[in-house]
Amino acid sequence: MLHRLKYLSLAAAIAMAGGCATTPDSAGPDTGLAPSYSLTNTYWKLTELDGAPVVMAPEQEREVRITLTDDGKVHGFTGCNQVMGGYTLAGTALRFTQLAGTRMACPPPLMQLESAVLANLNSVTGYRFDGEYLILLKDGAPVAKYESVYL
Repeated sequence: MLHRLKYLSLAAAIAMAGGCATTPDSAGPDTGLAPSYSLTNTYWKLTELDGAPVVMAPEQEREVRITLTDDGKVHGFTGCNQVMGGYTLAGTALRFTQLAGTRMACPPPLMQLESAVLANLNSVTGYRFDGEYLILLKDGAPVAKYESVYL
């Protein structure tokens, strides 16, 4: 009986030590491991446009956002209307192509925001990450900042 208790204690100690081990799947955000976001299949919320912060207006239906899919498509919301189109990617070079949107009329501030967002997306030539932010670039200079949103 004493022999069994010795092995039972040893088995319990091994099980408890194994439960304390960390793996990449259980890593928190400050572990230095690869981020859980990527350029594609991430909900990117616009936080800054041409150096100015972007906040939702009271009459705005939802936040300005984009999502790029693995099959070269982009879709999102520009502040007034839905936007869709394509993109090309070569390393960190990024270009949005054939952007189109719904044509609903909105109050002037939202129409101005939409025009600025579309012009901005059409000017993009590259990207980089800064933490959990996607920085869109025009000829190497930041033109927009998007934050990854966990759904």
